[in-house]
Amino acid sequence: MKKHLLISAFVSLSSILSAQMTDSSKSITTSPAIQYWEERDFSLSAPSYTSIDTSLDGVQKYFLNNFPYGLGLANRKLLFESSSDIGFQSGFDFLNLFGYQKDEIKYYHTRTPFTEVNVVFWMKKEQFSRLLHTQNITKQWNISLNMLRIRSDGFYLKQNCSDNNISLSTNYTSKNNHYSLLANGIVSSIKTEENGGVTNDLYFEENLLVDKKLLPVKLPDAKTKRGGREVYVKQSLYFGEKENKMKGDSIISSRMLPKHSLSYSINAKDNWFMYSENSPDYGYYENIYFDSIKTHDSTHIFTLQNSVSWKSTLSRAITAELSFDQKRSHLIQYKTNSILATDAQIKDNIIHIEISKTRSEKQSYWRFGGNYIPQENRQNEYRFYLDLSDYLTWKGSGKKDNIFSLQYEIYSHSTPFLFSSYSSNHFLWRNSFNNTSGINGKASYRNLKYDFIIGIESKQVSGYVYFDSTFSPRQFNDTVFISSMLLQKNFHLKHFHFNNKIIWQHASKNVIHLPQFVSNHSLYYEDKWFHKVMNVQIGFDVSFYTSYYADAYMPALGLYYFQNENKIGNYPFIDFFLNMKVKRANIFFKSEHLNSGLMGTYYLAPHMPAPDRSFKIGVRWMFYD
Repeated sequence: MKKHLLISAFVSLSSILSAQMTDSSKSITTSPAIQYWEERDFSLSAPSYTSIDTSLDGVQKYFLNNFPYGLGLANRKLLFESSSDIGFQSGFDFLNLFGYQKDEIKYYHTRTPFTEVNVVFWMKKEQFSRLLHTQNITKQWNISLNMLRIRSDGFYLKQNCSDNNISLSTNYTSKNNHYSLLANGIVSSIKTEENGGVTNDLYFEENLLVDKKLLPVKLPDAKTKRGGREVYVKQSLYFGEKENKMKGDSIISSRMLPKHSLSYSINAKDNWFMYSENSPDYGYYENIYFDSIKTHDSTHIFTLQNSVSWKSTLSRAITAELSFDQKRSHLIQYKTNSILATDAQIKDNIIHIEISKTRSEKQSYWRFGGNYIPQENRQNEYRFYLDLSDYLTWKGSGKKDNIFSLQYEIYSHSTPFLFSSYSSNHFLWRNSFNNTSGINGKASYRNLKYDFIIGIESKQVSGYVYFDSTFSPRQFNDTVFISSMLLQKNFHLKHFHFNNKIIWQHASKNVIHLPQFVSNHSLYYEDKWFHKVMNVQIGFDVSFYTSYYADAYMPALGLYYFQNENKIGNYPFIDFFLNMKVKRANIFFKSEHLNSGLMGTYYLAPHMPAPDRSFKIGVRWMFYD
């Protein structure tokens, strides 16, 4: 297998080199011909665009997760994250790791068609492929297609995983600036075999170098399916003064300068989570409530949201927005194929107001606002926030290369539905919890010249909900304080780079377990080879976190729960990489988890070892004029 991988890699590399070396050797890091934005940054009067990054940096880190070794395992959090969203929340983790949600969809504007192909293949029949194509049909109208597929057999028994996602997006602006349209559609599906971990940790710890497919696992035939479908359309009408473009005494063209806008949006989505197994009495779960022969639990959530908003320009750079959201959620749970367990409908009417300064490159920015639910049964749900950032110039430097930012929010929301009500073959509960409330504060300083970031963050959570060691929902009625500090510094010495990111964190109560330190480091050499045609990076990535009582994983819900028996951590995950760039083609060779079996045991979660060493080859190729 390794031999075939190497042959394929060098054949691919040779074809790329022969196709690209005849072109100019000029290095390209961004392309202003292809720009994008997210909805929150969209503005006709002062658009905030980001150019496509075509650089080589980080091309080997294609799997953007805390640690990239758990492809078939639900997303675990090494850092504490508290949701401040108000209104209905299901409580399920739908494994959105690659930006396939409407708020993360990118909208593009291109002067030329753009296609990006990203392919990674390696051992254990694992494949990663991603395709992006975007182009402007007219100057005002763009369409984009984004496709992702991941497949893995895993290193252990019953670890097969497949992830398929597709999104379509389009944006349109009329020539006279009176109308704009943003729309997208998303379909995602994740299928995973759940093995519950190895039956005994000693089987793994005493056999680090054997084929892991030989080790017995706890669940022989359990599977989960997660998925979703979503459609979003936002239309806006703009009002303002007409501006004429003159040539001498003649008007060449005229357009409207937007001062006010009226928007309407509709968002419909359907999400589901299903868990099945053919032998519920295998002994993994303590309880079997309905069927001892077969488990088939499923939860379906349909949401329809209509929103109307009005935005006005108060002065040259200050805008105010008022919006009203009407959200309807319908949740259905089945405890077998046909027995209905829960049928709930939830209504939310949310008022939102915000005043902000328009974003502008290297200029100060601020915004403050809030969300509130005025319904009688949801009166205590609110969120208020303040964001500030400013670019400053030190004396004598003449450059705005210092960025200060400050964020603050206070919130209160009902607990996610999953903690209040759930019916399945192995778990059954009904609870009435108080609201969860909190205060978050964050401050940071960034120096662009010296590539340095320092930040502090403080979170205060009251009424924190979690799953205890028996996987039963609990609410901690006291207040928990979580403090953290970030230090990020990148060093450069001629051809050598040493990038560092270190996070310290602490929770005041034992109900939340966190590693005290989480760090990521990259040490690599960079140069141009073959008459400066090929840009090369060669080095190591290291990920590390200190020992702590990590939450355990529950396959039946794809979520994590509190445990106080097994510690994991104090282990460095080391990757070796060789990155190469020839014009618009980026290629990497990577030995992931290079130190597997050499420095002790390695777990992603209690009883769930991380994958062994693997060799990967990836190509990221961009096509545009």
